Amino acid sequence: IGQAASMGAFLLAGGTAAGTRVYPLTAPDGVAKPYMTYQRISSNSEHVLSGSSGLTNTRVQIDVYATTYAEATSIAAQVDALMSVWSVQNVSISLQDFYEDQIQLYRISHDYSLWH
Repeated sequence: IGQAASMGAFLLAGGTAAGTRVYPLTAPDGVAKPYMTYQRISSNSEHVLSGSSGLTNTRVQIDVYATTYAEATSIAAQVDALMSVWSVQNVSISLQDFYEDQIQLYRISHDYSLWH
């Protein structure tokens, strides 16, 4: 998944109402709700005319799953608060709300741009 995404998962584990239920890509079957998943969307080394800048920009998606919309939005706000004080420079770039019919859960999907 990538070092930055894994570091972000460590930051989130236990810091929200989802507790330590933070999983790369997908959650295990039968996991207690609420829970979160994360995935790397893209990762690029940044270059300037003189070569590598030494920075990497990674886009990470964090999905919150909950049985109610209110709970999902509350946890998503907790995630955003944790990300805003993280030592890794990051920017929120999108936020979307979904209802997943197949699993009957609300999902808040939040994308962040990380610079590391």
